[in-house]
Amino acid sequence: MWLKNCWYVAAFSSEIGRNLLARTMLDVRVVLYRTANGRPVALADKCPHRGVPLSLGKLIDDTVRCTYHGLRIDPTGQCVRIPCQEQIPSAAKVSSFPVVDRYKFTWIWLGDPQKANPDLIPDVHWMDDPAWAACSGYTLTKANYQLFNDNLLDLSHESFLHERTIGNEAVAEAPATSTADEHEVRVHRKMPNCEPPPFYVKVTGFTTHINRWHTTIFKPPSYCLVENGSYPVDGTPAQALERRVMNLITPETPTSSHYFWGVARHYSLDDAELTEFIRHQTHQTFQEDEAMLQEQQRSLGEASGTAFPVALKTDVGPIQARRLLARLIAEEQSLGA
Repeated sequence: MWLKNCWYVAAFSSEIGRNLLARTMLDVRVVLYRTANGRPVALADKCPHRGVPLSLGKLIDDTVRCTYHGLRIDPTGQCVRIPCQEQIPSAAKVSSFPVVDRYKFTWIWLGDPQKANPDLIPDVHWMDDPAWAACSGYTLTKANYQLFNDNLLDLSHESFLHERTIGNEAVAEAPATSTADEHEVRVHRKMPNCEPPPFYVKVTGFTTHINRWHTTIFKPPSYCLVENGSYPVDGTPAQALERRVMNLITPETPTSSHYFWGVARHYSLDDAELTEFIRHQTHQTFQEDEAMLQEQQRSLGEASGTAFPVALKTDVGPIQARRLLARLIAEEQSLGA
């Protein structure tokens, strides 16, 4: 069902501090916090004694004290103190997961810890690159994570679901091209000489017809980067204003997902009002996606994890992504990961 030997976003780095944050990912309950020196820690959220969630406990120095019988678990997952006895049973420990802060996110590795190479963290440097201005957001959506991938790899839905913000007829009418290899899937769509939708008018200032494009780059298991830009029809590509929309989906359960997103632009970097407008409009747009995906999940039920019963030309990218992901999961499982 899930690819485990990869990095998922556990939280925005700013969410984790000297508190206990509970989060379920890939059906694994995890408790997150920071040590006194700021290092992130991720432990299985289950006391080895009676199974009580450690997240209900309290931080004592760098250890988590269970709120039931007072066992203290250190950042490695080892029990280091039991109030009523000196001897600590060898089984008194929990799993500790590799975690890394990068690009304003905290990433977690839920598979084989020996394979947790930070170099494999997806590149979303736009989130903290001084050459770009970024905003971000989060939703917990009651939908399978692959429905998010499908949605982002077929943006023709913008014409109908997001007509108040980023969509118009030009998106659905423009043909899309899709390419795939063993690492990623790319879907590209060009919309020449089209009317700018409301969102584009506000964030670019272009009021006449524009040449517009977007490319969705999918990397397994659930990272979708949307590169988009536009420039006036009577202008040149050198005038293009571009944005990067980062979509990072972490499965919670088979029917729910953590959706972390960011939008970055390379122009008007000091315009705080524009940044807030983009954040608000993106949140509104993704609320529309959220409502649709949740209805889709309710309708499909367990079938949300399978390929499409009816496939259109615009489904090529989503189908390629599902096939790539299914192959990687099968390979991982065959190795006993």
